[in-house]
Amino acid sequence: MFNRVAYKRAAKAQLKGRWKIPVLSTVLIFVLAAIFFGVFQYVFSDGINADFQSRGGSFSFHFDYGDDSPLANSISLLITLVIAALCMAQLHFFLIMRKDTRQIVFGDFIDGLNLWWKAIRGFLWFTLWTSLWSLLFFIPGIIKCYSYSMMFFVMAENPKVGVMKSMNISKELTRGYKGDLFVNDLTFLPLCVLSCFTMGIGFFWLLPYYEMTRTNIYLVLKQVALDSKRLSIEDFE
Repeated sequence: MFNRVAYKRAAKAQLKGRWKIPVLSTVLIFVLAAIFFGVFQYVFSDGINADFQSRGGSFSFHFDYGDDSPLANSISLLITLVIAALCMAQLHFFLIMRKDTRQIVFGDFIDGLNLWWKAIRGFLWFTLWTSLWSLLFFIPGIIKCYSYSMMFFVMAENPKVGVMKSMNISKELTRGYKGDLFVNDLTFLPLCVLSCFTMGIGFFWLLPYYEMTRTNIYLVLKQVALDSKRLSIEDFE
């Protein structure tokens, strides 16, 4: 039933001749993440140094924010939320690519940024629940990651569906398929290793391929759930 080879083959066909926007958006996300976290690391690792001179002599002080200060944690979270919004925009146009054979444009990616608030709430909700399950043990946390993994596709495809409902739908979609999703991820591991030898450049093509495959999986699991009456069209409205 779960034919990961077919999903990956379909992803290649869907991306053929349409790699430009997926690659450019991936590069954009990588560059922004590198800039944001690079500046963050520079500021919060070095702190601020100042030297003062007066008639009576000179003195200096060093103000160190500290990597674990409340300010540092807040800024780090803000950067992560911005990246989460960009990733949601990517899912938006991958769904467009899957359903429409037209040449997508960069505007399709920009349109997906309208989902930024839902992306932020979804990320926080996802992180909260996976973190709570991880407190029990490492394995339950991983299982729940796969259980909730389709919620972002649900939100990207159905903007009116709430975050909590999207999570519940994801749990239904992935029921009985979490192991298959894990194995599917493992099949991309060799390509990840090869991409590392390209100084990371290979990831600009690998990640769109991976996300396009996951988009195919989401839509297949959705249809299976609808056909089996476990979910209805109304659940996505």
